[in-house]
Amino acid sequence: MFRLLICDDHPAIRTALRLLARDALPGGCDVIECASAEELLALLEQDRPFDFVTLDLQLPGRSGLDVLADVKQMRPDLPVMVFSADENPERVTEALQAGATSYLFKSASEQVLAEALRAAAAHRPALPAPYARDWKGTPGADDLPLSARQREVLQCLLRGMSAKQIARALGISDGTVKSHTVAVFRALNVSSRAQVVLEAHRRGIPFGS
Repeated sequence: MFRLLICDDHPAIRTALRLLARDALPGGCDVIECASAEELLALLEQDRPFDFVTLDLQLPGRSGLDVLADVKQMRPDLPVMVFSADENPERVTEALQAGATSYLFKSASEQVLAEALRAAAAHRPALPAPYARDWKGTPGADDLPLSARQREVLQCLLRGMSAKQIARALGISDGTVKSHTVAVFRALNVSSRAQVVLEAHRRGIPFGS
């Protein structure tokens, strides 16, 4: 069963996401809700298992991007979808650079939200329509000129892990992480972490299990 953690200070938003997730995911969904950064971080400190987090950027008293950084520090492997009313393209890029796996606008339709949740359950990133392009015929991850280790680094990047977190997780040096990251950027023809997520989204590359 998919384990979803929703963090939003608006009860109506939490309720809507909970009901939608339970309808959209045929395998079932166990949903935990919280209304503040403090509650969110407390839940993560308990080492409870979660498959995915939705995070509002406008939480009381804290910058959402700062909260995102805290989440990624505590749970580097935990995918996070920012679910925000902020539709500024710069904010989307900032969130992806900070470690978000996905970003969705609160103005999105119910159908788009359901698809994003199904994408999360299938370990795929989800992004707003303006970032989506028709990449029909574009090679996926299997066709990229990457070694097995470089593919592992790609997966870590898609989960929003920092270079130091990747080094610890894979048991390699910071310099080796940097070298493999450069190879990933070159293979995807991108120049930043945010662009890695965007390109993975466009190619339909999953971020693993």
